[in-house]
Amino acid sequence: MAGTILLVDDDLFFRELVTHMLTRRGYRVVEAEDGPRALEQASLTRFDLVITDVMMPGMDGFELTAKLRERNPDQEVLLVSARPDVKGSEMALKAGAADCLTKPVEETDLYLVVDRALQRVALRHEREQLRDENLEFARYQNLHRRCLEFLAYPDLEGLQERVTADLAAVCDAQSAALWLVDDRGDLVLRAYRGLLDRHFLVERMKPEGALSARLREAAPWLVREERSPVLYVPLVAGGELMGLAQLSDPIAGEFQPEHARQARVIGDFAAVGVKNGRRLLALQRLGLRDRDTAAYNLSYFTDYASKEIYKARRYGRTFSLLTFSIDNLPLVRVRLGAAEAKKAVRGIIRALSRIIRDSDVIAKASDQEFYLLLPETDFFGALMFVRRAVAAVRDEPDVQEVEGKLPLAMVGGAGTFPKDGEDFDELVHRCRRRMDERRASLQRRLLLDGLPFWDEVELLLGTPSSPKLPTDERAEPSRRGKVSDVLFDELQAEIARELLRDPGSRGLLYVGGPEIRADLPIASGLESAPPEMASRIYLLGRRLDLESHPAVTPVFLEGDDRVSRHEFLFWLSEHASYALIQRRGKGATWGFHSSDTAVVDGLITKLQAEYDLQPY
Repeated sequence: MAGTILLVDDDLFFRELVTHMLTRRGYRVVEAEDGPRALEQASLTRFDLVITDVMMPGMDGFELTAKLRERNPDQEVLLVSARPDVKGSEMALKAGAADCLTKPVEETDLYLVVDRALQRVALRHEREQLRDENLEFARYQNLHRRCLEFLAYPDLEGLQERVTADLAAVCDAQSAALWLVDDRGDLVLRAYRGLLDRHFLVERMKPEGALSARLREAAPWLVREERSPVLYVPLVAGGELMGLAQLSDPIAGEFQPEHARQARVIGDFAAVGVKNGRRLLALQRLGLRDRDTAAYNLSYFTDYASKEIYKARRYGRTFSLLTFSIDNLPLVRVRLGAAEAKKAVRGIIRALSRIIRDSDVIAKASDQEFYLLLPETDFFGALMFVRRAVAAVRDEPDVQEVEGKLPLAMVGGAGTFPKDGEDFDELVHRCRRRMDERRASLQRRLLLDGLPFWDEVELLLGTPSSPKLPTDERAEPSRRGKVSDVLFDELQAEIARELLRDPGSRGLLYVGGPEIRADLPIASGLESAPPEMASRIYLLGRRLDLESHPAVTPVFLEGDDRVSRHEFLFWLSEHASYALIQRRGKGATWGFHSSDTAVVDGLITKLQAEYDLQPY
């Protein structure tokens, strides 16, 4: 029976004699002349058996046995002594010696005791191996069960949470995050847990450059960061990237190779589960659509919205709910017939379907009202979508055909979580209030949609002899009349301060006048603007002394007398909408100003069309 033996004795002759006996029997023997050297050897090699003399200078055999057993309670120790009373002594038993021999040692006795000790070691190793194999089998059985559950998980949202939790569990990670690929091919944060700070997680990333090369390998990789090692796990199914998981803060301080192996198994099955979940969701949606319009039914939409609200609360995200109403649809049905009404509705849904993302959902709430949910879209994004939606509907041939006979009067309203409410009913109520505001807006009451930009400017601005503007308590106020000469400059300065207070807020600001000057309050006020400012600011007018600016884009309009005769400021953002148009005269400055969102948005849209400016 092969084995590795440490022989400890201060007597060189005895060591050489016993070593000769044991090596002749096939054992590997390492010698040590005293206790400290024996402990040093035991720290470098695991010995099956230690044979030690009892009487040695410094550390005796009892003390050495006790120290060896402290390190390894299962260590087999054989004591050898010239004193016959050592065998079976209380000190030997307390030290943990398995057996004792007296000098001079008989070769037969030595072989018998050594073989017996090594048999115990072999049995112990076999038992440990069986235990480890059983644990490994149980671990892989548990892993296999987890993976099979991924394939049968019916809810994609729940699957994201489950994958994150299971990856953290099998890798002993205290923190985990999961990004999934969206319809544009970007990796978007979908779930996270543990010690991670949400603000330090990337919301969206493109699988490009070095990351793309790593993802193509479809194997986990380890990155050693300053605070914690991070294990990245790609989710790839059939060569198609489905997502990426990040694991950090391992309980033991490091990730082991076994963690990477198990994470890859989890990742591969999770990728298939995500792919199946998306297919199932697509099939569910096919069965939940209105036959006439292909929009989803209201029960599916409210269920989808409730899940979006849960995600938004759980992960601090935002989303927007839009409502669209075809106000004249009952009249179209009466005058033109049901077929024309259906044609108009199908055309509107078709137009909206062309401009939405895969994650956006349209539902039919009633014959003339539709809901639209835009995940991860702020209020400014919702306003921009309403604009695009109106333009898309206007260009739809079926809609044009019906509107040539009778106006449809489509109106939209937006509400954003959590800005406008934290449950579905609150958001719907907010959307309908904003639809009412648009119905009562000057934009509709004065039929401004069909006017070119400068014609609308002149109509809104008017003259002192023009009739008063119509008013409606449901709409945001609009006024015209004499205004302060310093109002234009004061507004620019205040907007500059507001933009610096919240540089991450998205918005559009157009400031126009006779000349683009560096001393304009908006230009001087934003000289120290941070590079990550989200709003877009444009100055329009003749070239003077402002060629470039860190936050403001000059748009030079040479030879347009209409710009030189007017000053205007249009601001549309997540938190505000405002328009000021003024004409300076010899006596006083005459102006029009409004916080009517529909009017402000209409003016911006027409200004962009008039001067071929890039929409947001």
